[in-house]
Amino acid sequence: MMSLTAADVDLVTPIREFFDRRVTSDYHHALLSGGWDPELMAELDDLGWSELTRPEIRGGLGIDLTAVAGLIALVGDRLIPGPLVEQLILPAYLDIPDGSLVAFADPAVTLDWASSIGSVHMESGQIQGTIELVRFGAEADSLVLAVDGPDGPALLLLPGSDPALALTPITSSDPTSHYVRLEIASRTVTDAEILATGIEAATLLRQIRAWFRLLTACEISGIARRTLEKTVEYVAQRQQFGKPVGSFQAVKHIAASMAQATISMEALCEATVSDISSAEVDFDIEMATWTAKAYAAGAGRQVVEDALQLHGGIGFTTEHDLHWYYRRVLALRTWYGDEHELHALIGSRRLTDGVDR
Repeated sequence: MMSLTAADVDLVTPIREFFDRRVTSDYHHALLSGGWDPELMAELDDLGWSELTRPEIRGGLGIDLTAVAGLIALVGDRLIPGPLVEQLILPAYLDIPDGSLVAFADPAVTLDWASSIGSVHMESGQIQGTIELVRFGAEADSLVLAVDGPDGPALLLLPGSDPALALTPITSSDPTSHYVRLEIASRTVTDAEILATGIEAATLLRQIRAWFRLLTACEISGIARRTLEKTVEYVAQRQQFGKPVGSFQAVKHIAASMAQATISMEALCEATVSDISSAEVDFDIEMATWTAKAYAAGAGRQVVEDALQLHGGIGFTTEHDLHWYYRRVLALRTWYGDEHELHALIGSRRLTDGVDR
């Protein structure tokens, strides 16, 4: 698993103990067809989840986002449903109402967004448009909306219950999330609902999107770690020809590849977090998080597919836990770019800025 500092252990341990008590195998079987548990979110809120990264000046604990990577890896390991990443990233940067469950309507959740996921435009105080994929939009008390304005991007904070926001549920194979399509025919935006515009909004979006990429990579690393452990346990117990299947050379090779990919994912996530925490002013957070997410997207999927193979027929049944992890990793793989899209961005940045950057 991702290594933890003493401070990280103090943060992660009580949450891990809560998950151990609350999120059992029976809980998963009962819930993961629905992807949403308001009681669990309320209990996490009571533990202070949404206050962790909120700045102290706004009543939170002011914990830096670099300290929560281990928490999100644990979320992946335990396959916890809910908008947990949103509740850490958005309050760290934006003035979100205290105790508010928040969703992020951002057309950049897929990199080819202009042709596939739509956008919302703001002109003369009016917004209109469509975003095809918003995670937990129907459950949110507040909605942070990234829009195109006349002077560049803008960030808005709208009430989730606003009747001008038409939310249509989208069927998804992701077992831990709900998704909606957001459509706004026309709505007037007040000054109080504008969080940032222009250069300020562009800077905030750059940081927020980078953290979504990195914490998504951390969550994938947690999924990989859990599926690796499940697989090692299974191949040590499963007998064939009077021997554990884990003793066969071909199985050992696949398991070793799974371990190598998992450890590499964890190490890259840790290194990226460390680089951000000690970054200079000119640190390229986009390049760093593109790299971490690109590797996790490809390697995470391969680890879970290898786990399915080594489990044999039982791994492909819906009764077994593995299919939940596989469906989740497929959803996370494309969230803010898959490995192919991100490799293209990395290459383009290198060509533009020069290899010495």
